[in-house]
Amino acid sequence: MKIGIISDTHRNVQLLHDVASWMVERKHVGAIFHLGDDFTDAKCLEDLGVSVAQVPGLYDEAYKNGTVAPSSSENILGLSILLVHSIEKDLGPDDKMINQIICHGHTHKHELRIEDGVLYLNPGHCKGPIDKQQAASFAMLDIQDRHVKAEILNLKYETIAGIKMIREENGLYRE
Repeated sequence: MKIGIISDTHRNVQLLHDVASWMVERKHVGAIFHLGDDFTDAKCLEDLGVSVAQVPGLYDEAYKNGTVAPSSSENILGLSILLVHSIEKDLGPDDKMINQIICHGHTHKHELRIEDGVLYLNPGHCKGPIDKQQAASFAMLDIQDRHVKAEILNLKYETIAGIKMIREENGLYRE
């Protein structure tokens, strides 16, 4: 299954919709994960015909007042995936033990790293072309039976970082 991952859109719903539409139409993603700031931005994805999972960001009123949980767990083909906005504020003590993938945002800087069999994926931001001296980016996950591929793409839809992994009993490891 292919999943698109976007974070930190900060009310730029046009860019969010453009990137998400490209992922649905060109890459045939079956789901989109939105990692916050702003929580309501993801409403613009309802017309795309794919599943949308989302979490609020630190600046969202729903995050501040606790009306929306700061994390969400997804299970895709047997992989436990945790969605949070801020890895520093929203990651619980057991989350690293029970999830194989942790998707997070907040920093506006993309990241793909494996630590102790867990993939940490930050897609970067889609706030605008440049923010916090970082070019806009988003991510895609391709989860198969034993193989998982993660990519970070820029707004030209070019891969700028990627990692291929194999699923083992105790986590994900580089292929």
